[in-house]
Amino acid sequence: MKTRTAALCLAAALALPLAAKADDNADKLAVATKLTEKTVLKNLDTGFGGALEKTVSTMPEDKAAQVRKEAKAEFDKQRQELLEGLSKQYAEKFSLDELKELEKIYDDKTYQKFQAVNADPKSEVNLLSQAVVTRLLNMLTLAAASDQKGGAPGGLPGGLPAPQK
Repeated sequence: MKTRTAALCLAAALALPLAAKADDNADKLAVATKLTEKTVLKNLDTGFGGALEKTVSTMPEDKAAQVRKEAKAEFDKQRQELLEGLSKQYAEKFSLDELKELEKIYDDKTYQKFQAVNADPKSEVNLLSQAVVTRLLNMLTLAAASDQKGGAPGGLPGGLPAPQK
């Protein structure tokens, strides 16, 4: 009986750290999931919603409704996959204390105001950012086009590629 009791005590002592680690991992995943929802996925939801409405705005209503339905169904699947994947990665890469610290940052009212300014598509911040990014992308497009064989003067692509020799 003493051997059995000792074995049970040993098993319990060995299992406690494993149970605590499992609880810590579950807590980390829960906090990481909340963070992912309020950051990455919040931005994704907003961006996708705007892009979808822009896409269907010129369609007949019956076609737009069908596209919305199909796109939202696919979006929901992709969103869930992203939520699970990112949450798992964050839970692996950060301690519970670090995740809780990040949560405090994202809950901070000043940070939320900063994010709201950046998320507003009509804000000067966004308009300025979009203008600069567009100019930079145009510059890179022109540079790439001017490097192609058969490119026209001024960096514009010139029609058909040059014949191979």
